[in-house]
Order: sequence, then structure tokens, then C-alpha cells
Amino acid sequence: MDDLNFDCSPQLWVTNKIYSYTLHNEPFLNVDGDVYIFQPFPDEILSGDLIAQNIEQDFDYYKELVGLVNNTFDFVPDPIKQQIENSLPIHASNAGILGGHDYNFFSGYFKFVQHFISANKDKINQLTSAQMVNFNAVVEQYIFHCLSNDLNVEVKYLFDTVYDPSYNEGFCNFHYLPNNTPFIHALGDYKKNGWVCDQLANRLRMDFPEYYYRIIDLIESNTKYLIGNNPTEEFKNSQTNGSSLAAKYLTKSDREKFYRTDQIMLSICEKDHISLNTIEFTIFQFKDYLDKELANTSSAALLNDVFEFEKEKLRLIQSLPSDKLVWENEIEAINNGNRVFMNNNWQEGLSLRLSPLAMTIESEWDWAQNTVLFTRVKVNNVEINFHLEPHYYQTLLLFDKHHVEVIEYLLDPIEAFLLSILSKEEFIAMSEIKRQTNFFFENLREAEILVYLKEAIGFLAYSGVVFIEEMD
Repeated sequence: MDDLNFDCSPQLWVTNKIYSYTLHNEPFLNVDGDVYIFQPFPDEILSGDLIAQNIEQDFDYYKELVGLVNNTFDFVPDPIKQQIENSLPIHASNAGILGGHDYNFFSGYFKFVQHFISANKDKINQLTSAQMVNFNAVVEQYIFHCLSNDLNVEVKYLFDTVYDPSYNEGFCNFHYLPNNTPFIHALGDYKKNGWVCDQLANRLRMDFPEYYYRIIDLIESNTKYLIGNNPTEEFKNSQTNGSSLAAKYLTKSDREKFYRTDQIMLSICEKDHISLNTIEFTIFQFKDYLDKELANTSSAALLNDVFEFEKEKLRLIQSLPSDKLVWENEIEAINNGNRVFMNNNWQEGLSLRLSPLAMTIESEWDWAQNTVLFTRVKVNNVEINFHLEPHYYQTLLLFDKHHVEVIEYLLDPIEAFLLSILSKEEFIAMSEIKRQTNFFFENLREAEILVYLKEAIGFLAYSGVVFIEEMD
């Protein structure tokens, strides 16, 4: 397969994958390497003429690239042209799993793709690298959907929900394991996600410890895998010498540590027409100057809030113990949680306690920055806070040892309330937690609260923040 050459940009790697579908002369199912299966697929799905993971609808990159195809490409095949001319929603079939009993379909599908690429080779080669990444999905997933629809071949989907951009939870809910998710797909940026990488490693350690430790031994015994500034190696070397995260964070400049404060101060200067050569000031001198200029204004309250947020983050990171203690704390919490979650009635007869390493920051505005370090992708434009009234926010700091970074996760109301309960006593029975939560969120139905509460406890346990223990 490595020697295939379809006379197109090597960045269009999906052509090799589509070609591989044509090599079957019996029903088949291709499963991507970043898919993890925890329950057998239903027979109803496996019996389908065509099989795919789910339908995707109106994602921005499909809109951009399909528009580009329609407006600039030399050849637009009829199945694509009909979808566009009829102003239909842009649907694509996620190929995390792909196959079916109509294996002959894939020969025509490959020829269709080959013709499309050959006729538009010059235009395709003009795409930027970023566009080419997503164009692979257009070629495989959008064309598959257009062609199967045009030929009226039914596609059975593993998930019958149509996922659009508003669905941001993804398929990486490792904290639903071991019983509550049959399928995980670490698609796209999830593979760069520190929390996902942690949970994948933890899952392997719990389910197949022999393989997990064999991989660890392989990495540690082959230095050729540890090239350059490797976070895993830094973490390993610092286990007895303190916190690698604290050490790395303290090397940042003050402007890096207080980058949100700096951003808010620059915005205030622009908004209030304050002329100042900020390069001549340290971040703290800059803030002292604005404190005097702003007095008791709303901008002053916002500025003080973001400054206190970043100051508290710095203090918490400085207080971290050695990586060894962080690692042992996380393993204990996850092992306890996993043992408990094996029982579907796990909430009976249990008590919870807060990890001694749990780190949270309270603020009146939302300053949390998750980006791609967490499954619930959140790119927060902090300047939006200028238009918001003060409220209550609680941000949880999580240690991402793969990137030697800190994840800032904005707690939802149930999670924040749970941590507030646990912070008051050493152990609290699950029955008491449910009672207090039902009382506090009296406008929600009890069954609804229990669903949110179970998810919150699962996520916090797998993140090493909450310990679940059986009551004596």
C-alpha cells in the first residue's frame, strides 16, 4: 500500500484508504485505528448493505470546501452537483467504521473518486495544507454519502443521531467506562488531547496491564524513541525531584503567566483611549498604573478578577508536590472509581472524598482556557467578559503530564456544587450527596439530577479529583 501512486498530492492520503476498500470480495468492515470498541456491533448494523459510523451535517470545513468545489473546480460530478443545486444540508458519512455487504459498491466509489481527483488535480494541489487535511474528509466521507444517496443504496449507521457542529462532546467519553459506552473514536484533535491520552493509557493499564507495562518498558529501554525535549522523559526524571509542571511553568515570563491580564489591560487602554507605551512597564507596573486610572469602575473589577485568577493559578501550581505523588494520587482515584463503576448500581453504599490535590479557582468572570487539551473543546475569547455581568465561576485545574501543561476546566453547576459539598467534610455518603443536590437544584427533576451527578462523579474520579470508597 505504501507504494501506491494515484498522481495526486501525497497529502491526499485518503485515496490509498479508499483503494483498500476495493480489495474485498466479500462483506467487510474497516475500523479506523483510533476507534476502540467495548461491545459487539449489533447484528442489524452488520447486516447492512453499507455501514458507517454516523451522519455529519453542515460542519464549517465541509461548507468551505464543498463551496470551493462548486465555484472553482473544473469538474463537479452529478451526485455532488445535485446535492448543491437542491440546496440540501451538507451531509457526510463518518468513516470511523465503513463497509457492508454491498462490497461491489466500493469499486465504483473508488473509480468515482479517482475521476474526480484526476479531473481537478491542479485545483486540489492549490489547496493549503490546512484545507488539504479537511479535504481528505470531503473525498472520503462527503463523496461516500453523495454517491450512496445517488445510487439509492441504504447506509446503516452505528449511531442514528445526525451530528452537527453544536455537538461538541465528541466520542471520547472514557469516563463512561467500563459499562456506559460501547464505542470511542479519538478522531481529529482528540489524539493531541492530554486528558484523552491520559484516559486511554489508564484504560489500557486497567484492562490489559501486561501490554501497558510492556509499552512502558519498551519506551524506557529504547532511547531512540525519546528525541529532544520529551515530556514523558521529563516527567519520569522528575518523579523524585519535585513537580515537572511547576518547574516548567515557573520558566515562563510574567507576561506569559499573566497573559489574560495583559490582554484585558490592553483592551481597556484601547477602549478608554489610554495612551501608554506598555513595553516600558512590567506586567505589575502596568496593572498598578491602571488601578489608579480606573479607580472603582467596572473595568477595574474585571481587571482585578482576571489578575487574581492568574495569581491563584500560579500559587496552586507552585504548591504541587512531586510528580510521583501526583501520579499515585491519580492512579488510586481511577482504580477505585473503575472498580466501583463496574456495578451499574454503584451509587449505593458508597462515600466520596475530595483528593488532597484538587485545585480550583473561584472567579466572577469566566477565564478558563481549555482549547484542545480537553474533550469539551472550549476556546474562550476572554474579551467577551467585558459584556457580561459578574457571576460565579469555578475552574478546576488538571495536570496534563503528556504535554506538561495544566488544563483549565470550567466546572458546570452540578460539578461545582459537588466539590463544594466534598470540601466541607472528609467523607460524605452518596445518599447524603444526592439529598443535598436534590434540595439545592429543586427546579430539576430528581432523575435528571442523578444523571448529571453520575456523569460528574465519573469524570472527576477518572481525573483523579474525587475518591469513591465503599462504606464500612
